[in-house]
Amino acid sequence: MKGIVFDMLRDMVEEQYGLEGWQAVIDQAGSDGLYISTDSYPDAELLGLVAAASDITAIEASDLVFAFGQFMVGEFYKRFPRYFDDCDGLIDFLLSVDRVIHVEVRKLFPDAGVPEFRYSQSTPEQKSPDQQSPDQLTMIYQSQRKLCRLAEGLIDGSAKHFDQSYSLKHPVCMHRGDSACHLIITLQ
Repeated sequence: MKGIVFDMLRDMVEEQYGLEGWQAVIDQAGSDGLYISTDSYPDAELLGLVAAASDITAIEASDLVFAFGQFMVGEFYKRFPRYFDDCDGLIDFLLSVDRVIHVEVRKLFPDAGVPEFRYSQSTPEQKSPDQQSPDQLTMIYQSQRKLCRLAEGLIDGSAKHFDQSYSLKHPVCMHRGDSACHLIITLQ
């Protein structure tokens, strides 16, 4: 995983718990806490930091990962506002993740290991895939990291950014043995 993700986790912990909080997390995780944004680090190191933060804060790890996804949206907007500003709303933005944003990430960092997203805008009631629902999107998330809670947090943070209400269903999940997660986003 790229160092920028670790930097954002540090920023979130420091914002909530101060420098002492971050120091406690890296001490418990056995990390030096020094990350270069463009370098790659083992996924296990991030998961170790999340586990340490969970132990220290008594917040479930999955809830921390969700909150981290929410936090990341604001950080991404500060660094890359054009990816947000070029979109008309939540669905448009989510459609751009794999088709635009991840393409750019792969160009800059071929080893980034970004997750794969596929999309469907058909609803289960629709007989044909050409029938589109502009207010609903199914994101099919696939990654060896199985960080679907991070994806949920990113979706939630993006909805807040675009000031749009939504509901989310997650009927298919890698944590339940499925090959991918299906995240169904419906605008309210």
